[in-house]
Amino acid sequence: MTRVRAVLFHRDRVLLRDAPRSADDVRPAPGAAEALWQLRRHGLRTGVVTRRGQLTESETRRVDTRVDELLGPFDVWAVCPHAADEDCRCYPPEPALLLWAAGRLCTAPDACALVGETGADAEAAHRAGARALLLGDPPAAGERPAAEVVPDLTAVARALVPDGHGEEERHG
Repeated sequence: MTRVRAVLFHRDRVLLRDAPRSADDVRPAPGAAEALWQLRRHGLRTGVVTRRGQLTESETRRVDTRVDELLGPFDVWAVCPHAADEDCRCYPPEPALLLWAAGRLCTAPDACALVGETGADAEAAHRAGARALLLGDPPAAGERPAAEVVPDLTAVARALVPDGHGEEERHG
């Protein structure tokens, strides 16, 4: 597998503690700033893949600006323009936003990792050819995970930095 050169994060419940209803609600997840610092320090590009959800377009811009102020700068923002109740073909499990973000970074999808929280996130990453990391508890004994499961964002950085503190290349 190609070495990861870019790490794309879901915004809500991954980089942030929850889904904010306004820019005033933006609260970074524990370890987010440190993990991003480590990734950037080791030359990995960072980006956000997110959905507008229940927010208006202008509220989404304000939220994303606040996230960038607290945790950025991010190299790319890929924002699904659809509201949560709209039919959407660009958000996980579809890989369209991930592929768009990789293109904006001039990085092949197989050199990207997507950090999410759901099986749909893992499916989108697999469809794009990217590496998938999911925040959460390890799978039950005998259960095969859909992706690499990491307990927190600090573990994401440890898994991806290419200097011997993480995996430089995965051999499968």
